[in-house]
Amino acid sequence: MDYCLLRQGWIGRRPLWGSTTLIAQLSILAVIYAVWIICLVNVMVSSEEVSLTVATLPFIVTFPVALLLAASVEPLLPGVLTIDILLTLVVGVLLAVRWIMAIVGE
Repeated sequence: MDYCLLRQGWIGRRPLWGSTTLIAQLSILAVIYAVWIICLVNVMVSSEEVSLTVATLPFIVTFPVALLLAASVEPLLPGVLTIDILLTLVVGVLLAVRWIMAIVGE
């Protein structure tokens, strides 16, 4: 039983990791996802390749950070990494489709 508590991150009644750290990590993840939504909206209305590049950069820069944060939160909240990977795939596919449409359209 002690092994199960230790494996889940609990020692006694207190979490091994601070709850403020968890809140901070989840807040940063929420901000990154909000940036991705704004990025998608900006990409969909962009008409030139330069503006497409600038609109895509926030996703390229932040998705490794989001994956690392989701992986670090995964032991406390199972499923966060799966959700993050799915969101990354959806946003990545939408960005790729927009890029292909822009290249074919020229």
